Amino acid sequence: MARHTLHRGAIESLTTLDLENRWLKVGVLPDLGAKIYDFIWKPTGKNFMWHNPRVPPQTYPVESDFAIYWCGGWDDFFPTCDECVFRNQPYPSIGELRSVRWNVDSAGRRGNDVEARLSAFGPISPVKAEKIVILEGLSPVVRVEWRITNLGPMSIEFTWGTHPALAASPQTVMRIPARHGIAAYCSRAGWGQPGQRYDWPVLETEAAGRVEMDKARGIEANVCFGHYVVDLEDGWYAVEDSSTGEGFLLRFPLEQCPCLWLWLNYGGFRGFHHVILEPWTSQAVTLAEAYERKIHLSLKPGERFSVAMSATAYHKPETWKEALARLR
Repeated sequence: MARHTLHRGAIESLTTLDLENRWLKVGVLPDLGAKIYDFIWKPTGKNFMWHNPRVPPQTYPVESDFAIYWCGGWDDFFPTCDECVFRNQPYPSIGELRSVRWNVDSAGRRGNDVEARLSAFGPISPVKAEKIVILEGLSPVVRVEWRITNLGPMSIEFTWGTHPALAASPQTVMRIPARHGIAAYCSRAGWGQPGQRYDWPVLETEAAGRVEMDKARGIEANVCFGHYVVDLEDGWYAVEDSSTGEGFLLRFPLEQCPCLWLWLNYGGFRGFHHVILEPWTSQAVTLAEAYERKIHLSLKPGERFSVAMSATAYHKPETWKEALARLR
């Protein structure tokens, strides 16, 4: 039976919301950007969310360096990815909502499901942000909806993305229905040229030769990649442990998020080991760049941006295809 618990002080004195059914336990941190910190597959106890082994969950000022305080989990971006200055206003990396304390507007049972509704106001942009997390009572499915409403007198320009950090191992495979990848960054010279377009998932590089980008490397590889995946054939991906058959599957609206940004860190950035596959509204790392290229989004006064996604987990003998079927 689905149940909901709300308790304080369970994680470094921060409030947690734990949504739980017989398959999944999903932990939300309202005090820290309303991020999803835990996504636990109860049949095996596996937590798919990556946790920073050196930085515990903690609050921090909106202007702070996100990477210094980042505890892991599933964060959201608005109105930019990397920090930038736009119309003389500085915006921090990951945007202005990732460290804000969100209000818990309601939390409890709704029919067979358990639901948490949270909201916050932008400290920089005149917006109201809402996040609704629903754990279905009768299946291992989490549904998340984000809403951003322009409360100001002028149009607001923005980009939006979401950032689930997943624990990785040398057995991790990434199943993405895409035709092409675009290399943007690598911590090691010769492992792909910025702007290099390739047939997903095989990247031909000067230094490393043939690199299968859909297969993770061990932390000893000491390399980190930032790539776009474009020309998606459908709006989903799965990150799976090939040795156990356990996988995390996310379905997203392709018409709103036409590309993925892949941050694949195999020890090359601060010694961390994770993969982050981010659905994005545009192929630009800053709002300033997106605006210059005219690939940003705009909200007129009173308008609302809304996007919804669903996630699930699976393990053998169930396959990713069967897991995807319950999200359609």
